[in-house]
Amino acid sequence: MISVLSPRAGVISMMSRRLGVAFMAVYVLAGCSLPDAGVSVEGDLKLLYAPFSLGNPPRYWHYADRPAKLDQGEQSKANSLYWDDIDGRIALAMRPAIAPFELGRRTNISVLASPYLSFDWLMNASALPGDTELVLGFRSQSQGDWGESDLGVGKPPIDHVIRLPIGGDISGTVGWQRDYFDLSTLHRRYWPDTDTVDVRLVWIGVASSHDQRPDVAGVTYLSHILLSR
Repeated sequence: MISVLSPRAGVISMMSRRLGVAFMAVYVLAGCSLPDAGVSVEGDLKLLYAPFSLGNPPRYWHYADRPAKLDQGEQSKANSLYWDDIDGRIALAMRPAIAPFELGRRTNISVLASPYLSFDWLMNASALPGDTELVLGFRSQSQGDWGESDLGVGKPPIDHVIRLPIGGDISGTVGWQRDYFDLSTLHRRYWPDTDTVDVRLVWIGVASSHDQRPDVAGVTYLSHILLSR
């Protein structure tokens, strides 16, 4: 289930297989209009490649829905969110049955300049696909209208939201799985009347599902979120 939200049009939910969206060749624009937004000169943004404090997230990271507790050390695995070492890779572990959450990073990225999204995921035996979701917030605004305050505090103003379920059928598979999406194609699919030239990804987050009741032992691991050209 992919959930699509437009503040002006309500929520549209549609059944979907994991999207096999064909990548498109794009030849326009620069990746980010603001300095120090975490986007490289190549137009790449790398998230969850290294751990950071979940109790006091670094610049541009914010809780839209903060978990009730974020214990440290040996007690951390009782949290909704914690870091874990899985086969030598540090990953964000998510236990949505403990408490709801949404943690995201403010961005300012043209979906035509850096349209390709990939991320790695792993589920334990008790987790189900869609227990957790990747939340993508889009805003339609010309590049010249942006200011430093657009990378300020909290979740930014958003025109459209896509919630991608994390996970899938793991029967017959071993180890980490990787999903790919083309954000420009996704946006055009759901909002074909919007000029994609003006569309920017302003929020990318992880959240507990609104639609499922996960098992208390279910853990989904997420790592290596990459936005690229």
